[in-house]
Amino acid sequence: MIERLNQITLNDFIELSCGNYACLLSDCKSMSESTLKEIASKLLVEYRSIVNPSNMKAMVMDKEDMLKERAKLLSLRICQALVSLGFYDDVRQVLGQLNVDTRNMSDEQVISKIDYLLHSTIFEQKRNEERRSEEHKGNKVTPEQIRSSFDAEIAFLMTFFKMSIDSRVINAAVYANIVHQADVEISFRKRST
Repeated sequence: MIERLNQITLNDFIELSCGNYACLLSDCKSMSESTLKEIASKLLVEYRSIVNPSNMKAMVMDKEDMLKERAKLLSLRICQALVSLGFYDDVRQVLGQLNVDTRNMSDEQVISKIDYLLHSTIFEQKRNEERRSEEHKGNKVTPEQIRSSFDAEIAFLMTFFKMSIDSRVINAAVYANIVHQADVEISFRKRST
């Protein structure tokens, strides 16, 4: 079974990008759909990180921000539960971890602060989720569009580097590095002029 980007031909990688996970299997082995999706996702991320490392970093930072939002929301809900049990010292400690200064606050002020933070965090999380969904709304592409995009990219790279690219022979990792190299050279040429 294919587990690394350098084990899959560009042809099969294009099919994988179109949602055909069967190309990951070799020797007629069967595997669960969820395992195939997980491996496919890993390969797609690996490809993107080679082709466009800065964009990949931005995606990782966005995921990190999303996890931080969820962690903050969970922490504030835990604070609410601790308040209902009367554990104000523990609440102050958790709020301290969230960079909230509670030294001069009464218990009632702490409760107010938790409510305020909870409402603002929920609002911020919903706003960010709406923004993310808007960004991804137009990103649904058909398999035909994916194949066409790869065809155009391959044609450009063959012209740019004056080389032949056989998608049945070249592996996806080498192809990703060729795409990245073209991007670097084009950026360099733009800055030079």
